[in-house]
Amino acid sequence: MSHPMESPDHLFNGIFEKLKRADENIVNLKVEIDAFISSGEYPVIPHPNSEMWQKAVDYHRNKLVPKRFSVLAGEIVHHLRSSLDHIVWHFSSDDARKKPNGLEFPMFEAEPLEENEIKNYNRKIKGITSPDVRKLIKDLQPYSAGADVADDPLLIIHNMDRFDKHRELAIVISTAFVTVPPDRPDLIQKFELYKQGKLHGVELIEASRALKNQGEVTPSVSFRQFGKRDSQPVIPGLAKLFNEVGTVVDLFGGFIKP
Repeated sequence: MSHPMESPDHLFNGIFEKLKRADENIVNLKVEIDAFISSGEYPVIPHPNSEMWQKAVDYHRNKLVPKRFSVLAGEIVHHLRSSLDHIVWHFSSDDARKKPNGLEFPMFEAEPLEENEIKNYNRKIKGITSPDVRKLIKDLQPYSAGADVADDPLLIIHNMDRFDKHRELAIVISTAFVTVPPDRPDLIQKFELYKQGKLHGVELIEASRALKNQGEVTPSVSFRQFGKRDSQPVIPGLAKLFNEVGTVVDLFGGFIKP
């Protein structure tokens, strides 16, 4: 079944095409990353009891990743960010569109309380008169996530896109990524403490042994930083961001009259 926005005369058709292209780019990037991993040494990590296990893990942690992957990931993130900006454009008045500088989907990590912050926020959506659209934009602000603001998907997109514009992109690294069984919350908690360097002595030894025996280690190409996470495999990370933007676009699409 086709999506309503797929129709050329739908006001969000341009956004739909951006998201469609981002989805295609994610699929293509996955193919390239899979080929990169499979063509190198240790495409499969040996069993933890193998003498080659540590050598394989070190190999993937030190392997150089093509800059092309960073560029492609940056293009995908830009499509997602600009899709949000296009939402503001579509709901803005004709007068506001004549002076488009500053029109964008606001992304505030902290609630704007100072006069200059409030002015900055309002300037970005100055052409929007619909109270429902303005309310939804406010409700989606990253600061609404409270203590989890750093992990807000829209803020992650905003920061990635901002960094990509102003400095050489170096956001992906080769990793030996560890996952733990979802039915072992105790192990998941220990893994988080392990990564943060908060385990010592006997606890550190026990956690290391448990992760070796029950965790799954797979080669991956990862974002160096992804919200609060120090490492996040690129494709699942991009898929999460893509799905979030798709949900947001559908929410605003509900305000468009047929």
